[in-house]
Amino acid sequence: MGNNWNKYGFSCTMGPTLRELVQIQLADELNSLLGMSIKFDIDWSDSCIEGHDGEFLDGSLENYSGIKLTNKQAFIKADGCMEFIEEEDFFLAYWDHITVWQNDKELFSKDFGISSFAYVLVPEELRWHLKGVRKH
Repeated sequence: MGNNWNKYGFSCTMGPTLRELVQIQLADELNSLLGMSIKFDIDWSDSCIEGHDGEFLDGSLENYSGIKLTNKQAFIKADGCMEFIEEEDFFLAYWDHITVWQNDKELFSKDFGISSFAYVLVPEELRWHLKGVRKH
């Protein structure tokens, strides 16, 4: 696992398999929230650690803020912070907060908490991780 700070910021500890999984899960949730199917480029270069850490697959991660997304074809950009649940073989990364712009106008904003989309993906026996987390 190379340390590529300029490209990955604090998320440089994620291995390629973990990074791919996180990116797929975040994109799936965002597309669900937006009611669209868009491929996003994720920019981790300004990612910053926020205190909740874990290890899964081929690396370690934290609940990062400073994540940026773009889709140049749809003139969409977004930024937000992610959270995750990691328990034995279960892993789910989700947007804790995100704001999306299209043509520099706010298209969507999700406040801190877990979306209904992500909530239903969490097995009931692991929802204790979400105690005190606001559901949207």
